[in-house]
Amino acid sequence: MLELIDESLESFLRATVPLSATDVDVSFEAPDREWGAKLTRPTVNLFLWDIRRSSDRSNSGVRTVVHNGQTVRQSALPVVELRYVVTAWTSDLGDERALLAGLLRTLLAHGQVPREFLADDLAGIEMPVIKIARAGEDHMDVFKALEGKVKPGLNIVVSSEFDTGVVLPVGPPVEVIETAIGRIGEPERERRRRVAGEIVDAAGRGAIGAIARSPIDAVRVDPAGRFLLRAREGDEIVVDIEPAAVATVPRDGGVRIE
Repeated sequence: MLELIDESLESFLRATVPLSATDVDVSFEAPDREWGAKLTRPTVNLFLWDIRRSSDRSNSGVRTVVHNGQTVRQSALPVVELRYVVTAWTSDLGDERALLAGLLRTLLAHGQVPREFLADDLAGIEMPVIKIARAGEDHMDVFKALEGKVKPGLNIVVSSEFDTGVVLPVGPPVEVIETAIGRIGEPERERRRRVAGEIVDAAGRGAIGAIARSPIDAVRVDPAGRFLLRAREGDEIVVDIEPAAVATVPRDGGVRIE
């Protein structure tokens, strides 16, 4: 996933600074002397030097998502902070300053990486937050990283959700809820069920909002054509439409009215 964040950052900076693909290269390699000696064109370097779990942005809970065509449950995605040092490399000092100024202007003007620049595989995460590190916060010693070469750099922090890929299949829908009534130590005297029902083409049949009845309960059909009411095995459920829709409660499961 880190390479997808890199790809998204490059797309974002190329479009907003802007950085022409024919004039400026973008690199994520370690900017040491050996790397610098090979440069032949103006280059923006984004070097990832630190990865931490975010203490400011933390998520909790469980959400239902579609993963590889299957509905699954997924814990809230952890948020990580990616720290980059951004440097500009040109043969002319004036060009370097202009390139660095364009990067600074863009990073100050945007608090997030807009969704249109995110890699396709990051469509399921929130837009990453991007900011320049403040004075006093952790930063990279640029001069040490560049083996003593004096060069200004921008320390930025990208906070992004990180998809761990851990999911759990969603269980089957609840069709019946049963409760038993009785005294402790005595056999149960009555078993009650809440039976789920579904009406095929409920809207076309005028069943939305109609009353669904059993001998011991009555409820309205919801906008999705479903209902949940108390009933016993063998009871008839009648939906008040024309003509009336009738179903018999089975021993197990709910009812589907065709």
